[in-house]
Amino acid sequence: MIRARWGISGLAAVLLVAWGCEGGGGRPSVSSSMEEATVKGTVTAKGTPVTKGTITFDPANVNRKVGPRTAQIGSDGTYTIKTLIGENTVIVSGPTISRDPNLAQNSKTVDVQSGDNQVAIELAPTAP
Repeated sequence: MIRARWGISGLAAVLLVAWGCEGGGGRPSVSSSMEEATVKGTVTAKGTPVTKGTITFDPANVNRKVGPRTAQIGSDGTYTIKTLIGENTVIVSGPTISRDPNLAQNSKTVDVQSGDNQVAIELAPTAP
């Protein structure tokens, strides 16, 4: 009986160590990849296409010290940009955002995958 308890306790300790090192409570992985991918999409604010401005994808993190990538937003609200795969912080700027301060705090995180990506960016007003 005592041997069985020690066996269960030992197994539990091994599982806790493995869980802490790999899966449960550790930090999320941060990409160090320098692979580029294309991202296309439409920027809208309150359901209407944003027709002027820029969209910036920033792939920088602790593993890769790179600058942000910026593209113009087309007159139909569409954009095309090349950026690094992995998490990117996305910020939209332009006249629509300048006119409505409730849209100014809209940064988003997008996980860019290998290949072509379709990412619609909807700017929603922040709560007052």
